[in-house]
Amino acid sequence: MALDRTSLRTDIGYLSRRRKAATQPEPLRPAAQIAATSPELGTSRPSPSGLTLGANRARSGGLTLDARPAPAPSAKASVASEPGPRPAPHTSERLFPAPDFGSVRELGEANPVVRLNARQSAIGSLLVTGVRSVAWEDQQLTTGAHHVEGHKAGTAILTPGNRPLAGMQDGAGIVSLRHVRLVRRLLFVAGETPMTIGVFDGAAAAISPRNDAGLRSVLYFARVGALLELRAEFVAADASDAAIWAIFGFNMTIPLDQRVLLR
Repeated sequence: MALDRTSLRTDIGYLSRRRKAATQPEPLRPAAQIAATSPELGTSRPSPSGLTLGANRARSGGLTLDARPAPAPSAKASVASEPGPRPAPHTSERLFPAPDFGSVRELGEANPVVRLNARQSAIGSLLVTGVRSVAWEDQQLTTGAHHVEGHKAGTAILTPGNRPLAGMQDGAGIVSLRHVRLVRRLLFVAGETPMTIGVFDGAAAAISPRNDAGLRSVLYFARVGALLELRAEFVAADASDAAIWAIFGFNMTIPLDQRVLLR
C-alpha cells in the first residue's frame, strides 16, 4: 500500500511540525541613545528631551557616523617644509676665472696662473722639462719627492697598475694623468734651464728658471675637482729642495718597509 506523504498526519501529535514565530529586527536607535544606554558609560540614562541628534553631534567630541576625521599631517609634507642641507657647489662655481692652458705661452709674475681643461687634466701624461726635482701629495696626504739625480724622499704613490704616479724620467718630471684623482698637489722646482710644460694635445707653456729679481721659479699644481691648476711661484735662488718643500707644506712621509708588509 502506497503511503501518502503529502497529507498531514493527525494521529501522531508529537511529530507535528511547529512553526517558529518570526523575530522582529530591533529598531535602529540614534547614536546619542546608544551612548546613553551603553553599559561602559555607567547606568542607563535616557537622552534629555528637546535635544536633536544634530545637536548631540555638535556638542559631542566623540565619533559620529557621518563625520569624516581631519586628515593627519603628512610626514612627506613636514619633511619637505623643513629646509634641507644645501647641495655642494659645482666645481665650476669654486673656480675663479683663469686663462686656459695653451693660451699663455710664457708664465711669470704678469701671468702666473693657467688652468688645464678636463681632457688635458685626464688624458696621457703631464711632462715638465728643465726641472731639478718634483714633489707630490695624494688624497691621504702621503708625500714624496724625486730628484733629477735619482735621489728619492718620502713615499711613492703607486697607481692600480703598480706604477709610480709621479717621478723623474729621462731628466724630466712626469705625472700619469689617467689617475689624476689620486693627486692632491704637485711641486716642480726649476733647474738651470727654462721649464716647459706639455700635455697630449700639443698645448704647452714655458717659464724662465729665474725671474728678474734672481728668484728661482717653481711650478705649483693643485687639483680642483677634475681639473689641474698651474701657478708660477718664486723662492730664494739658493734654497734647497727640503727648504722649498717646507715652504709649501710638503712634509715627507716615512716609507714603510715592504718586507714587513709582505710577511
